[in-house]
Amino acid sequence: MTPKNRQTQLSLWRVIVRLFQFQRPFPWRFTLSILLRFCTVGANIGLMATSGYLIAKAALHPATILLLWMPIVGVRFFGLSRAVFRYAERYFSHDLTFRILRQIRVWLYRRIEPLVPMMWQGQYSGDVLASAIGDIDTLQNFYLRAIAPLLVALLVMGLGFVLMAPFGGDLVLVLFAGLVTAAAGVPLLTHFLARRAGAESVQVRARMQTKLVDTVQGIADVLAYNLETKVMQEWEREQQIWNRRQLWLAHVDGLGNGLLFISSHFTMWVVLWLGIEHLQTGRMDGVYLAMLVLTALAVFEVVMPLPTAFKHLGECIEAGRRMFRLTDQTPPVTEQGCSQLPRSADLRVRNVSFIYPGSDRKILADISFDLPQGKHMALVGASGAGKSTLIRLLLRLWEPMNGQIELGGVNLRDVEPKVIRRWFSVIEQKTYLFHESAADNLRLGHPTATLTELQDAASKSQIDQVLRELPEGYDTLLGELGARLSGGERQRLALARALLKEAPILLLDEPTTGLDAIVEQRFMKTLQMVAAGRSVLLITHRISGLESFDEILVLKDGRIAERGTHMELLNLRGIYRAMWEVERDRLHANMEINR
Repeated sequence: MTPKNRQTQLSLWRVIVRLFQFQRPFPWRFTLSILLRFCTVGANIGLMATSGYLIAKAALHPATILLLWMPIVGVRFFGLSRAVFRYAERYFSHDLTFRILRQIRVWLYRRIEPLVPMMWQGQYSGDVLASAIGDIDTLQNFYLRAIAPLLVALLVMGLGFVLMAPFGGDLVLVLFAGLVTAAAGVPLLTHFLARRAGAESVQVRARMQTKLVDTVQGIADVLAYNLETKVMQEWEREQQIWNRRQLWLAHVDGLGNGLLFISSHFTMWVVLWLGIEHLQTGRMDGVYLAMLVLTALAVFEVVMPLPTAFKHLGECIEAGRRMFRLTDQTPPVTEQGCSQLPRSADLRVRNVSFIYPGSDRKILADISFDLPQGKHMALVGASGAGKSTLIRLLLRLWEPMNGQIELGGVNLRDVEPKVIRRWFSVIEQKTYLFHESAADNLRLGHPTATLTELQDAASKSQIDQVLRELPEGYDTLLGELGARLSGGERQRLALARALLKEAPILLLDEPTTGLDAIVEQRFMKTLQMVAAGRSVLLITHRISGLESFDEILVLKDGRIAERGTHMELLNLRGIYRAMWEVERDRLHANMEINR
């Protein structure tokens, strides 16, 4: 993420407009949800109004009960319909919200997937988690508790004015003033008071989630260095900030509810006073007085959620702003409208140079080599020499600044990344194993593979016997990050997974990192046996096991300093020879220790 991306600040209205885009596929559901909520409040107003009229009419002791049948039926109708409308409104509004949230999650994943290489350059995984979980959970309030109450309030206020209009313009004016004060003044005040705290609470929650991910991933180091107290103190500080913001928001909620209560009852008393005046002047029948008072009070039901709606609006704006700030970054690779298909697995790299965005250090400079189908090549160099960057360029996670890469005679820029990656099987230096069964982890390479096919690939990579001896065999859960397996076993499982993909080119990025010399030798021998017929590009800073490779490239400061076979490079007595001697001494030392 570049500094420019970090400073991006979307305006409030821009965020609202963009959030509204997610409900566009559901216009009728959105409209139905609003109408049902309006009908629910309208039924409550009708219930209160007809109840007031019925009570007043009954107090006049009519000659027959038939004179009361209409208000009685009205009370029953509005009482029953309110429950029906309330149930339907809750059902459809929550269904709409869940559909919108599903759409946002899918959209977020699709937007951040091409940004993964940029996240490797400094984006916290906890930030992504905070957007994928926390921010999207917050956004459910945008449609359910922020936008819907505002729209329904406008409709119900119009209904209230229509009901009051036949009894005098002064009553409409009083109701209008009371509703505007309650529906606009109080929410704006609470929004102003809660805006900063709401935004900060979203930010603090995101920081806490980021810290939680970092702590869980690094728990072994935290315990090893006795940092539990420090970590807990940092967590406690963030929790205290969160608690203070939530307490302030609760106070704002209480203030808003109190002001609404005052506004509603003050308006009701003014309506009552004006109604009595109309009675005294003969402009209104007294049977309608209770109906008007209860109607005025019932209309205020719709403005009661507005302070909370504005509070949620502030949190949702900040959550949406964080989410869009994450997704609005420019992907490092732009997909073309049409895609060509490689004709073979012959790989050709010509004069490739690369610099990471925001850096002025050239990671790769004028790299050229050919990897025809079936050739085994090793790329050797110290850490930071640019070896792993080359794999990312081959997988089209980044684009070269200069030069070009061809696969089967086709420039990779003209091939969709998904098509390119079908030609490669990759083994990273830190193999990621999911907390699933061994079989499920293997099937990442071939989702429809049978158990026999899994066992065949595992046998070739010499991990079959290990998996069979697990408590439930191939169905055994491997634990977090494959905790049930050793480092060497995890790498051999990764090799089996790569074999199952049956891609013609194997890319191995430091696959023996963290393995002792003996296990490393076993792995390299296994690799040589199972990779026959496939192209192999091995990225490593180790020399062990490279004797049989067709060609070895030695990188230094992003450039190819030496190239040749194992024996040719040893005879040069250059960088490779020096690395080989260090490797030889290390291996001899390990053998002496094992004796």
